[in-house]
Amino acid sequence: MQQISKITLHIGFDDTDSLEGSCTTFIATELINRLHKRVEFLDYPRLIRNNPNIPWKTRGNGAIALTLSVHEDFVENVISTSINTIEELHQNNPDTNPGIVILKGKIPKEIHNFASRALTEVISISKAKEYAERYCYKHHFIGNGRGIIGGLAAVGNELNPEEEDFTYEILTYRTSDYIGKKRSLNDESVRRMDEQLSPLVFNNIDEESRKVLINPAGLDPVLYGIRGENPEILLQAKELVQIEEPLDSYCIFRSNQGTDQHFKYSKPIIRNFSVFKGEVKVIEKPETFVGGHVFFKGLILEKNQMIDVAAFEPSKKFRNVIRDLLPGDKLVAYGGIRYKTEIQNFALQLEKSDIHFLSEHFKEESPFCPKCEKRMTSDGFNKGYKCKKCSYKDRTLQKTKIPIQRKITLGTYIPPEQAQRHLVKPFRRYNVQRKKSFEIIENWWKKSSNN
Repeated sequence: MQQISKITLHIGFDDTDSLEGSCTTFIATELINRLHKRVEFLDYPRLIRNNPNIPWKTRGNGAIALTLSVHEDFVENVISTSINTIEELHQNNPDTNPGIVILKGKIPKEIHNFASRALTEVISISKAKEYAERYCYKHHFIGNGRGIIGGLAAVGNELNPEEEDFTYEILTYRTSDYIGKKRSLNDESVRRMDEQLSPLVFNNIDEESRKVLINPAGLDPVLYGIRGENPEILLQAKELVQIEEPLDSYCIFRSNQGTDQHFKYSKPIIRNFSVFKGEVKVIEKPETFVGGHVFFKGLILEKNQMIDVAAFEPSKKFRNVIRDLLPGDKLVAYGGIRYKTEIQNFALQLEKSDIHFLSEHFKEESPFCPKCEKRMTSDGFNKGYKCKKCSYKDRTLQKTKIPIQRKITLGTYIPPEQAQRHLVKPFRRYNVQRKKSFEIIENWWKKSSNN
């Protein structure tokens, strides 16, 4: 009896959407629907968020990877279906440049390294195409092919449970006749769901404003997305959220969202659009600029290099913490480097901070009178102090140093949920046990028309 030979395929793609519509995760769900009868999925589709500082990203700089097993006779059919799906469903826009890559078998270490770099750096299209030519079985792109970068990065970021933290997200999609209309979502049901399933779901509600965060506002086909720690919880969450419009489909993705993975691979280097992590010493007291942005001068201790550090207005109460820093304080600063024209310099835009040292500061006050214990006043330049009550004078007395009580304490500080970037690890996840494996459950995706 002839043994059936199966091939492992890795399919990665990105840059298929624009602010005018479509969504890379929706295309992934459509592709899964078209492939599922011919393949075995070895992983959930991976939703990989890459460097959040890339200026030409659409929304959250997310790319998709599918890992599947397919009979060798169907390989070419699966590849052509994948490419045709991208061709058919991508958003036709001058700024949209889809790319798809297909790799066979074990992923080369060079692609793993490429994926790590994509979390923190800017990678050129030419470099990505060079890697695609060298390591991919096939690749295809439209326009300038920028999507090749994300496709390779998603394939290379396997989220191996032995090495990487990971989360899940269930994304639900609207039927075509509802796209563009106001989303019909019961906010109170979202709040109840969040309260009932916490801490196994996260970033559904902004704790500061109580705003519901799971539904986007754009023209994309997503109705809502819920992030959590395991697929079973997300299916429960879906049932608890009340909607007033039909669903086209849903899909659960495995993701690096909420893991701080970009900071794991970052360095304290000042490079435009890069991710930064490093110890910074406060040199000058923070100032508040027009628009509510807070800046301070800091010294990168490892590099002995000055940097402007910023907490921008959308970070809300997080700015109050930064505003209360004083010279001599030290923190591990996490964020992105951008050149800011308003200060004519590079700035580190904070995504979070670990304040681990608070310097001592004092205020000086006139001494008390040694006779009547009332506060004394200056008797003139180099004349010491005098007491207005008892007329006692003394040239030898010095001002009293009184420690300033700091408003902030040591600890980790993160902006509120509505201001957090996709990759930042929220407080709710800090006490959740890290997962050591994953298992694909039934009903992890569904297309309504298949029922």
